[in-house]
Amino acid sequence: MSGTYARTVTGTGLVTALCDNGDIATGGGYVANTPSVVWNYPNALAQPTGWIVDSPGTPVQAYVVCANVTP
Repeated sequence: MSGTYARTVTGTGLVTALCDNGDIATGGGYVANTPSVVWNYPNALAQPTGWIVDSPGTPVQAYVVCANVTP
């Protein structure tokens, strides 16, 4: 199977959006109403599977774009 898809998670503090098991994150980011995001990065350097956003005290929506690499 091939293709891409996105996942989103909303929360406060460390918020992690994850790909399905076995798939790889190709990018990510966040949506926030206030500029309170401290960090915005993949959850691993080699074959990341998610995207982490650190937004202390303010709600944020983290998103990850995933490559569907599982059969």
